Amino acid sequence: MRKNVGAVLRTAAVATAGAAAAVVLPIAPATAAETDGSAPETRSQLVLTMSASTLAPGSRFTLECQPPGGDHPDPVTACATLSQAGGDFDKIDPNGMMGCHALHDPVTVTAEGTWLGEKVTYSRSFTNGCAAMVATNFVFMP
Repeated sequence: MRKNVGAVLRTAAVATAGAAAAVVLPIAPATAAETDGSAPETRSQLVLTMSASTLAPGSRFTLECQPPGGDHPDPVTACATLSQAGGDFDKIDPNGMMGCHALHDPVTVTAEGTWLGEKVTYSRSFTNGCAAMVATNFVFMP
């Protein structure tokens, strides 16, 4: 009789565990979606370009923020820099730690896309790629 009681208890434990899992599973995907925190209209997606110059071939990167991603070499830092500037490229604090040569090799940087759901179009010319990188705190890179 003890064997039968043990078997009944094991069966009850498995059935209870299975029922609990069945209750938890439908809730888990909804919870994961709610904690994402980024609705599609609040994501930031930008295409950043630097024109070719005499000495550099130019570049084109995608930058995604909220969460950071894309093929930008350092999306975490670039997103943080833009966040500190409120998404306004003209309000980026330049990187004062790096100096540039006085070489005249003009480049133009552009940004197109969205920042927190708002359309972004930005274009500015610099004396060279180094000046562009320093002025934008490395958001734009060659």
